[in-house]
Amino acid sequence: MAETPRFWAHERAQGLLTLGLLVWLAAGAGVSHPATVMVVGIAASQVGVLVVLRRSASTLLQKLRLASAYAVGLALFSAPRVVVPALGLPSRDGFLLELDRAVWGETPAVLLAPFARPWLTELMSACYLSYHLYFHGALAYALWQPLEKGRRLFEWMFTALPMGIAGYLLVPAVGPLKALAASFATPLNGGPITALNDWIVQHGSAVYDVFPSLHVLMTCVLLEHDRREHPRRFQRMLPVALGLLLSTVYLRYHYAVDLLAGFVWFGAVRLWWSWRERRFAPMSTALAAPGLRPSWRRARPDR
Repeated sequence: MAETPRFWAHERAQGLLTLGLLVWLAAGAGVSHPATVMVVGIAASQVGVLVVLRRSASTLLQKLRLASAYAVGLALFSAPRVVVPALGLPSRDGFLLELDRAVWGETPAVLLAPFARPWLTELMSACYLSYHLYFHGALAYALWQPLEKGRRLFEWMFTALPMGIAGYLLVPAVGPLKALAASFATPLNGGPITALNDWIVQHGSAVYDVFPSLHVLMTCVLLEHDRREHPRRFQRMLPVALGLLLSTVYLRYHYAVDLLAGFVWFGAVRLWWSWRERRFAPMSTALAAPGLRPSWRRARPDR
């Protein structure tokens, strides 16, 4: 009889990123630096959850374990804000801009500036905000689903997220809006949705959160999950997602290469899950209990 995995895939991914940050910060900033202390706190919370909840047979406690991945993910997402300055990492905006110019002649954010209109900015801001509704809404809904079904989404999402955050740290950049401010003759003007989006970005970003675009990476993960398990939601969100992708450059948050990197990161995540599926396929018949089926296996979709 197969045994319940000691750790879920996303717990391993989050743990590896946290461990890497601890080693990097201890060596580059010192063990007493506030950024190191912050990451130690994240690590302690991860260990605490696993020690207390991993062996529990309670579905409610296992869902609490799932929810903890959301909290850890948000904490890790905010890490570049303090880790990049602590390590003295240089901005790579110039490098990303050169890549865009090599392909397009100029970064699309600058090319699209003459087409800016208040109504279009409002529409693009709504599309950009849809990411937060999709991301947080899908995770909240997953917690109401049976444990195994919810775990499938959490494992997908929080395995991909640490990979994206690693990109933030390896290629830190602030994006065209800040790095190329002099290239834009006028600011983007809109209405209340634009103001709300600006406030969320200003207060909720990781600052160095450009490469790869998590809006691309995580939206692709959500769409792939929904294509398999929630076809109706997939059909509704696909056109919104297309507007979301355009909004990332129209609103001057990303270089085009960031979007390409998001697709590449997603491809890597998808290949990795496919490899896991092939590797563990012989186990599938042994994992008869609902809580023991591999989380990457496709379930009966919601119609």
